[in-house]
Amino acid sequence: MMSSPRVSIGVPVFNGQKYIRFTLDSLVAQTFRDIEIIVTDNCSTDATPQIVAEYVARDPRIRYVRNQTNLGPAGNYRVSMDLARGEYFKWNPADDVCAPDFIEKCVKVLDADPSVVMVYPRTNLIDAQGQVFAQYDYERDFDHPSPAVRLWRMMTVDHRVHGGHELYGVIRTAELRKTPGMLNHVRGDSVLLARFALLGRLRRIDEYLFFNRDHIDRSSKYQDRAHVRQGSRLARYLGYGPLPAAEWWDPRLRGRIVWPEWRVWREYLRAIGETSLPWGQKLACYGAFVLYTVRHAPKLVRDVLIATEQFIHRLIRKPDPTDSSDRRGVIA
Repeated sequence: MMSSPRVSIGVPVFNGQKYIRFTLDSLVAQTFRDIEIIVTDNCSTDATPQIVAEYVARDPRIRYVRNQTNLGPAGNYRVSMDLARGEYFKWNPADDVCAPDFIEKCVKVLDADPSVVMVYPRTNLIDAQGQVFAQYDYERDFDHPSPAVRLWRMMTVDHRVHGGHELYGVIRTAELRKTPGMLNHVRGDSVLLARFALLGRLRRIDEYLFFNRDHIDRSSKYQDRAHVRQGSRLARYLGYGPLPAAEWWDPRLRGRIVWPEWRVWREYLRAIGETSLPWGQKLACYGAFVLYTVRHAPKLVRDVLIATEQFIHRLIRKPDPTDSSDRRGVIA
């Protein structure tokens, strides 16, 4: 194992036996060879450990780390980030694949321009069999010189179509570690991208080098409304809010009253406050945040209405002693 690889690649996985071979094959085949691949296993119960062990035996650049307990999706992402030793870092989901020159072309841009903190390519969408069925074409420019403009554009993406694929680009590890990493809350990935946008420019390579797999088991398919905003009739009409829901990000929230939109709002505000930007630029970011709040107000109000309904429902209903999910906590 090389002592200080230039690029660390984190592969967070949970029960990834179906596709992890394709992922690892694409990573070990990178034309940029000075890499390490860190597979962090979130207590898989399938054949994932055995499959990864085969690759570890063949390639000393691969490390396998199994968490003692399931840390949730965001926690597992943070483990790979903490273990990284390279100058640059990339996350790669255990079901997605990269073109052979993905790393090489991203590193070339980062080496050439210090103002760029992250580089990402265009994305092809592939099916369970690995066949390309569409090109991801949502356009949003995060390469603007103003942090406030980058932040505004990131906060106001259309989440119905924005896949967040920028997160799987290559970032400067030192800049990544100025953030807390991904946190276990709704749209933790979007908030992390907003933090990146505050740190510097995010540049897109105009080539399709990333292949995002769409399949029935992926996290974005989580829409188990039986456990989302329990006891709310309003949610059926006003909308359940962001998906995957808070209960997917943190299973401890199942059956509780949650405030997902307010949590995202709070994390954006926190991200601005924690930057080391000059005060003029920071004030501009706060201005962008105020505009975001006004634009986002209907969703914040929806959180209040649904939480109020759930709270009243719990006050008037009789607790069921046999229902282990009848927990009456309120989570902000």
